[in-house]
Amino acid sequence: MSARLKSDQRAIAVVELLGTTTECDDFEQALAERRWPVLQKEGGPATAMTARTTRYVLECRFPGSRVNARRGARERIEVVGDELQLDLNVEVTDLVVRDPEARPDWFAYERPAADDPPANPPTRRARWRRRVRRWCAERLAPYRTGRHISAPSRSRAEELATRMLPGAVAPSPRVTVRRSIGAADPDPGAVIGRRRRETREMVKLCHAAAALMIMSSLIARLWPQGLAAWWVLGVVSVAALGLAAHWLTRIMPGQPGAALGTALALGVAMAAFGTMIEASGGSGGPSGALGLVLVAAGYAVFTGIRLLVRQWTWRVVAPWLLPAVLPLVLGFFPSLGLGLHALYLDAFGLNLEDVEIPRLWQLIATVRLGLAVNLWLIALAGLGYLQHLHWCVRDRWPAYTLLGFFALLLLWTGVWSLGLETAARAGNDAVRAAASRQAVDAYYGIAPQWVCVRPIGPADRVHVDGGEFHPSRPYVKIGDAAGTAVLWDPAEKGALKMPMNKLRIVPVDEPPEKCATSG
Repeated sequence: MSARLKSDQRAIAVVELLGTTTECDDFEQALAERRWPVLQKEGGPATAMTARTTRYVLECRFPGSRVNARRGARERIEVVGDELQLDLNVEVTDLVVRDPEARPDWFAYERPAADDPPANPPTRRARWRRRVRRWCAERLAPYRTGRHISAPSRSRAEELATRMLPGAVAPSPRVTVRRSIGAADPDPGAVIGRRRRETREMVKLCHAAAALMIMSSLIARLWPQGLAAWWVLGVVSVAALGLAAHWLTRIMPGQPGAALGTALALGVAMAAFGTMIEASGGSGGPSGALGLVLVAAGYAVFTGIRLLVRQWTWRVVAPWLLPAVLPLVLGFFPSLGLGLHALYLDAFGLNLEDVEIPRLWQLIATVRLGLAVNLWLIALAGLGYLQHLHWCVRDRWPAYTLLGFFALLLLWTGVWSLGLETAARAGNDAVRAAASRQAVDAYYGIAPQWVCVRPIGPADRVHVDGGEFHPSRPYVKIGDAAGTAVLWDPAEKGALKMPMNKLRIVPVDEPPEKCATSG
């Protein structure tokens, strides 16, 4: 592991090593390369020829979650011993916890002159003006008027506000302190939370809120189908609400009632947002719940890859990520998405040159194909979570083998099932709909529509490529390119290519039995 990586966890370990001085030196050098300090060394003395037992108390620093971190520390030390072929046993591992208090913030400011005792008895107007100025100075004064102080009480904050600091401007005798807007002074003896714990709990609370919103949106989508369709989602929502209440009690220590009320308010708000998002989709439009699920899945995959990058160096991660980044880079070339259009048009017996496709739709098709190809990133994200939870430190080949197989399966599923096959299936469905005289769905810039075609001039003078033109028949216009219209004849099941300047094309909602040949 590179020493440049961020160390999220610190663990104290007692290690017993049976070895010679050479083996002890190799072990200590490996610890120094990883920046794991040796706090205590006992035992020996060993020689270059005689092995003795030496006990080390060392500090192991590594990235990852606190969950399972003790086991992760032990296995990381054992990996060092395995690499150096040492007779090494890890006897004790425990986490070093350093979490400072999250003390209240105070802001120093200079008291206004209105606070001075008046020389004469003030009038009612002067008293109100004094109160307003004092309130504005205490509540609305900008933060830049004085020092930013972190202290558990007002008395300690006032002491720090008037303290002389080297190089700083001498504070005025009128300086006092205030809290942020609307914040009350902390009660004497109040429980002060821990700074890092509150940050972690806030992140967990955000995830719980997102889960509540997604579950509520899915429940709103499945509500008409009855309880059997969404009761599992309801259980997940209740569990997320309970976890949110638990984390809020840690954020607001000593205030269980306020934490419970905040959790209920959060649950109601997220349920309302999720229901509104699903309702905004409309009856025939896209589902807001499915959109939230896709966003959440993308976030989970991105987070897993980010955790993997934090665990390893770029030299190790680059061979994994380059195949994933390549389709995204190639996505700047919209023409790559034409592979989907080519498979769709092949069902009609057409080529890409026959239909002009807007560049925007080419880009959208490329992005869609790139997302399908990169479906295997789910396996890579899974590896990131395994590394973050310290489940893939030693004996990694079973996990690597399983994830490799899973990645190949997802790659095949993305390229074929969600990419190429869907384009071919959409083309075949369009041909069947045209043959059945039904409306044909659009496909990434290709918008087939039923039309009646009237020739400008005699019909026999219109050049036709691919078959025989009958003005009385309804056709499906697939598209056009370079002034040539492409028409699909459901009766003959073939495509006709005709010059557009010789035709008058009239769109129709439903294909008639017979088109008018004039008028």
